[in-house]
Amino acid sequence: RGLVDAYLTDFKYADAALARRYSRAADYPEVALAALAAMVEETGEPRYDEYRGQERLVGGVVVRHLMLPGALENSKAVVRLLHERFGNALRLSLMNQYTPVLARSAAGGNARAASALAMAPELANTVSDAEYEELLDYADALGVQDYFWQEGGAAEESFIPAFDFTGV
Repeated sequence: RGLVDAYLTDFKYADAALARRYSRAADYPEVALAALAAMVEETGEPRYDEYRGQERLVGGVVVRHLMLPGALENSKAVVRLLHERFGNALRLSLMNQYTPVLARSAAGGNARAASALAMAPELANTVSDAEYEELLDYADALGVQDYFWQEGGAAEESFIPAFDFTGV
């Protein structure tokens, strides 16, 4: 304990069938939960200090969850599972920024993207505001106290880096 101050990690699926469908990893929920437990054990509960008048996290675990289109029940299950298992010993970041770049690639003639999209056509969509609001309301109703959430249109390609080493 004490080697790592903070972890920023992802938790994609509570639904093993969805994990198998999108990531070929039906055991994802169990494996990811075990990893999270080790991270929380290492860092302890979230700790904060103040820097230039702003509160900042200096220790603990932040778990990002990217909501997928049409997968509201999976997202609710993720929030429920993590809250039941860890309470407020970690901080959630509930994200609605899924951007359907697969659809753009398929429309541009990318055969591999078209094939993937044919197997999961729901991934051609963004997350609706109504679905996202329902997830946030669900987290509040469960008693999740301190979590990050996103405002406005975060599902735009302008949020995706070029990944071409520009500016590095």
